[in-house]
Amino acid sequence: MEKITSRWPHQDYIKIEWNLGKRCNFDCAYCPSEIHDNHSPHTDISILKSTVDKLSHINKPLRISFTGGEPCIHPKISELFHYARQHSSWINVTTNGTRKAEWYAKQPLDHIVFSLHFETADWKRCLSNIIDTHKLIDIPIQVNVMAHHEHMENVRRAVMLLKNNNVKFVLRRIR
Repeated sequence: MEKITSRWPHQDYIKIEWNLGKRCNFDCAYCPSEIHDNHSPHTDISILKSTVDKLSHINKPLRISFTGGEPCIHPKISELFHYARQHSSWINVTTNGTRKAEWYAKQPLDHIVFSLHFETADWKRCLSNIIDTHKLIDIPIQVNVMAHHEHMENVRRAVMLLKNNNVKFVLRRIR
């Protein structure tokens, strides 16, 4: 393993942005195939845990942010979150919100970033999951509203529901 150092010596932690793979359950037209597909194999959990073990040898606290594709469709992602919790001081996931709020509430997370996509028929269910998660958990969440011009009416509807439920969001303009 390479030695990991910080460019900023005053920083007291190392932030890991961990892309778990390309696999995603959505197929958004604006997401390039280099970063997503719906057929790549999931990485074996033993390899993922071994990577966590190697990262834990860094002499600074770890802040791990899991991304993908869609990390929450990995069949052992909950196991990975719980394993990583033992070795890190902070855990985030960026997800499309297809899991139910009760599932998110059981995960040892410190922060969740939801990306709300409108190219799927499931966007209403995902929005409901996001709002329900916000009501159920006591950790910060952020919603990236993927605002594609072809879906602006649905974007407006979603933004109103997020506002009415005091959910923080950012509009991400998709060109």
